[in-house]
Amino acid sequence: MRIIETELPPLTPYFPEYSEDVSDSRRALLDGSVSAIVGGHSPLLRKGEGWPRCNTPDCNHYLIPYIQISLSSTQTPADFRRCLSPIEQEGTTLFQVFVCAAMTDSGTCFESWVNCVMEGESWLVRKVHFAADGHDVEDDARYDTVRSEMEESGEEIIQIPERVVAEWKAGQQERYTEDECFSDEEDEDEGDGDADDSGEEDDTCTDRAGCPKKGLKLLGYPTRGKFYNSTSPGGNESCEAGDAGPHYKWRCLIQLGTRDEDNPMYSCGNIFLNQCTLHPDSFEAAISGTW
Repeated sequence: MRIIETELPPLTPYFPEYSEDVSDSRRALLDGSVSAIVGGHSPLLRKGEGWPRCNTPDCNHYLIPYIQISLSSTQTPADFRRCLSPIEQEGTTLFQVFVCAAMTDSGTCFESWVNCVMEGESWLVRKVHFAADGHDVEDDARYDTVRSEMEESGEEIIQIPERVVAEWKAGQQERYTEDECFSDEEDEDEGDGDADDSGEEDDTCTDRAGCPKKGLKLLGYPTRGKFYNSTSPGGNESCEAGDAGPHYKWRCLIQLGTRDEDNPMYSCGNIFLNQCTLHPDSFEAAISGTW
């Protein structure tokens, strides 16, 4: 194994602390008593708003809520909220990520899109604000027909069980690393019968102190593997917002998940949501692994 380190500063990641004692997760997210909802079937949408759909060719499936984070709640780390400022003082501002979980020959539609297999967009990433009295929140029952259509379509769509994140716990600071789980010598020796064919990735790189940890997390550094793809325009991994030309100023805002988790959304690799530090409204999805 080879670990390549740069001079980038160490960063603090934040990991979810789940709660099973919340009876009304939507209300708890709006009033700020919890930080986030992962998965589920009840996104918070504005009055009269249609359920978002996939925008890749030949798809148009309903998207599913992947994570909804309150930027108004003190249960959400201040470091994360600063990345998405300004945030209105009154009411509730959410950061929402929707993805397309319809199955394709290359995993879910979302995974295929992040792997640059198709054009368009297989997600929706946005900030949305709701009034303090909640009058502009759409009644969740309005979308019962949408949920029924998804269940009765006959097509395989991954469902993510709802989990409520009460708060996020700061982890050990992480260093930037590019973990190549096969050395040059191992690459040359592939096929000689001596390699481990268990199909499991070498976890040594994430067991070392300061190396990026796996799983859902805010900020920190992503768990990278030998290969890397992103949805940046032209596949060049650069942000093209503004007038200064292409630039590489991404930070890992959310590590959405890693391949080792018991989660069918990550059959291909580790997936991250990156944000441009110069243009905070610009996001890209990226995938990395040792496939």
